[in-house]
Amino acid sequence: MRAALRSFAWVSLFSVACNPEKEPNDTQEEGGSDGSTEPTPMAFDAPEELIGVANIDDDDLDGVVDWDGLTGGSDDDLVTFTLPASVVDGRVEGEVITLEIEGELAALRVWAGGTLLLDEVTPGAELPADLTGDVVIGVEYGGFRNAGLLRLQQLAPDGSSLATVEIPLESAPLILNHHLQGGERAMAIDVSGGMWGNDAYLEMFESVIGDAFFTGAGREYGGDVWAQDELEFATLTAPGGKRMDVVIDSIRSGSDRFLDSFPENELAAPGTAVHTWGDGRVTSQDSFGNLEISPPVTVDGVHYPFGRVYYGNAGGALQVTQELRDFLASQAVQAPFELDVSFLCVGHVDEIATTLPDPSAPQGFRLLFADTRAGWEVLEGLPPEHELPLYSEWHDADDISELTGNGRLRAYNEEVQDILDYDLEILRTELGLAEEQIVLVPALFEESAACGGFGLSLIPGTVNMEVWTHPDGSGAEVLIPDPFFRARTAPIEEDPLIPIFESLLPASVTPHWTDDWFTYHLGWGEVHCGSNTQRTPAGEWWNDARHLLGGAE
Repeated sequence: MRAALRSFAWVSLFSVACNPEKEPNDTQEEGGSDGSTEPTPMAFDAPEELIGVANIDDDDLDGVVDWDGLTGGSDDDLVTFTLPASVVDGRVEGEVITLEIEGELAALRVWAGGTLLLDEVTPGAELPADLTGDVVIGVEYGGFRNAGLLRLQQLAPDGSSLATVEIPLESAPLILNHHLQGGERAMAIDVSGGMWGNDAYLEMFESVIGDAFFTGAGREYGGDVWAQDELEFATLTAPGGKRMDVVIDSIRSGSDRFLDSFPENELAAPGTAVHTWGDGRVTSQDSFGNLEISPPVTVDGVHYPFGRVYYGNAGGALQVTQELRDFLASQAVQAPFELDVSFLCVGHVDEIATTLPDPSAPQGFRLLFADTRAGWEVLEGLPPEHELPLYSEWHDADDISELTGNGRLRAYNEEVQDILDYDLEILRTELGLAEEQIVLVPALFEESAACGGFGLSLIPGTVNMEVWTHPDGSGAEVLIPDPFFRARTAPIEEDPLIPIFESLLPASVTPHWTDDWFTYHLGWGEVHCGSNTQRTPAGEWWNDARHLLGGAE
């Protein structure tokens, strides 16, 4: 697009070259509002391109997104430039300025002086004669990655062209958050009270994150605690500091059930839009614990400055809804790929992998990945008689020996490990990981009779953690499922697994062992499944990701 740039200033300077006595902006002496009749080519510094964000929030809170409500005349989500008074008032009798758009017309509109001028129905029009002085021209986008062209022409009274400018138009791709971005606010659902309440969980988040942590009332949402599964935070950005936050609302709990209305009730606001992709049959793969994003990576010489999206496929119809898969692929900058989650009961990628910021690591992060071989190695290094009170009650294992001596459990985890090895190879290839970036985290899975023999974490899945990256990027606080290889009331120092896990963590992160046993672990999830973090966008896609969008880098 940049190769096609034109400006009125260029046309005007061309006319000066033919008539050296004429100054570029000297419109009054040659014609226009001083009463003369000779038209003068416009001297005007046109923008090289107009990059904006989709106007899909609801600034006036009337329940209608701004694009659909035709509120763009004064909307702050338009991208604008000014047609100066010297051009507007310099028109002689019979002279007109025309504007026209081409490209993805269903998602493009142009406003002039606060009035809608161009849209899909009227892609070309004259600048109204009653507009005087500086006229603000605003371009409004209705979607993601919409491209077009705005053409302005100055026509003499006889219809001949005095000047033409063509301005490329482009709206932002939707970019999902990754763990190297600083946290702005974190959330969970409050179902506190009683044995199954999440009091300790919430207290840990509040102590670590402080005022940036907020909760939704579980009683208003059917006790649905799975905040990660319901929504995914993303952003649209454009030059000049424009930002639109977008909450991707999953189809997992439609028809206003459970957390379905949470994003609209609690998160939608001017500058924050809520949008859903997909409908029809819902599977567990449509929950967003199954939608994760790597930090920035370089793969086979191709740089992905905003990371890459990955999600799980459990086989057959058990996949992310097609509409969302197609949309994510269409955004191009985060090039999605799939992992095999077919062995898992819930089937989410956050059960087996996460990333942690680490400035000392290649590409600036470590991949933490669940590994059953490491799990057995850790257990075999512990005293066989070490008692496991919570596992005795909920996992039929009184002590370490009843885990290590369980032949069926070993055989099952060998099968699981084959799939984990397959997935790790995909991650290694698709993210261009150096071997030293990969941290194998001890894990064990068990067959769940309640879930048809599919897998659940036996040891609370420690990779299923919430990562609160410091806003200045200096490190991160990580809230990790407490493994409880001790009595629930015993001090954390008595837990033999915790120092082993901590030894695997980068020095740049601080662990916070979080009690999620009853509300989350026994409910087939962990810390990450029940929380969510909104993050500050980083980078400039219009400069950093042109090579992924079909343009010059």
